[in-house]
Amino acid sequence: MKRLWVMALMLILITSEAVSAESLYKIMHKDKVAEDWEVHADYPLFTNLENEELQNIVNHRIIQKLEHTAGRVQKGAADFTGVPYLYYEESAVYQEKNFYSVIMTSHISRGNRYNSTVTSVNFEDRTGGEVKKLQDLFDMGKLNKEVKKVLDADPDLRAEQPFAGVRENTAFYIKDEHLVLIFNKFEVAAGVHGTPEVPVPIKGLLKTEINAPQVPIPSVT
Repeated sequence: MKRLWVMALMLILITSEAVSAESLYKIMHKDKVAEDWEVHADYPLFTNLENEELQNIVNHRIIQKLEHTAGRVQKGAADFTGVPYLYYEESAVYQEKNFYSVIMTSHISRGNRYNSTVTSVNFEDRTGGEVKKLQDLFDMGKLNKEVKKVLDADPDLRAEQPFAGVRENTAFYIKDEHLVLIFNKFEVAAGVHGTPEVPVPIKGLLKTEINAPQVPIPSVT
């Protein structure tokens, strides 16, 4: 009996934790079908961030990204009729303390041609928090050296072309003291590997500390 009670308590705690995490945002669905194109997207919109102004900026960027990609698909379908374009968008939200990453993966196909690209919206949810780009947080020179080491050591991630370097808009998230870069399909490996994720230890790469407490600067009178 005691064992059943403990299991029930654990289930309640796990459920509560999941609800708490999901309550920060809601998942939206967009489905549009025309003769020459289809759009199917799942994406988050934040509703309960601490910084409401930042929340509006983040949500705007998410919607703007979707509309831009959908617009490209519709234009392509109008320019090249006959074989429909299919656009699927999937999203994931990663949290490391107050640092959030919205990973948005676009899968676009036409006939037997497929491509997948990844973007991210990264931000710190705090007073004065901002949307952060990769180069805002990390030393790109050091990062390129570390990523090249990882790619050279893994035969599955070796592309036919030499590694051109980490793009400044490469999608990323942070997890367990690692920076995880997500590359586009075909960017660093054969397309069969989808959108490869490359984790790199974060130590020594940061320009500025993430999740550091922010001390307000006193006004001068």
